[in-house]
Amino acid sequence: MQTSESWTLESIRRLREQWDLPFVKANADGMVTEINQRFRDVYGWTDEDLLGQSLGLILPPSFRDSHHAGFARFKLTEVSKVLNHPLTLATFCSDGRSIDSEHFIVAERNSDGTWCFAATLRPLDGSS
Repeated sequence: MQTSESWTLESIRRLREQWDLPFVKANADGMVTEINQRFRDVYGWTDEDLLGQSLGLILPPSFRDSHHAGFARFKLTEVSKVLNHPLTLATFCSDGRSIDSEHFIVAERNSDGTWCFAATLRPLDGSS
């Protein structure tokens, strides 16, 4: 098992390919820049639905403000309590259903100094 210090976007990419996990990537503003086929299959979203849209679309409405505040706080402090360890969170599907999923979120600084975020999601209710 890898330690949290070794988690990078590359290690997450390898992990999602090895385990065929749903994957989502976002820029520093919380806008979705990539999803994989497994994410499409499990949660029902399409590229047209999500790419360029807020990650808030896949979050419970009651959590969206906190999520946006967390992104803003990270941009100011570059400190996070949610990165590099599993989190159980609800993920909203395109049809409005909610699936409890284990999220593993990592952040990586781009060459231009901005951040991007990636997460693998493991459905916990048998929707795999």
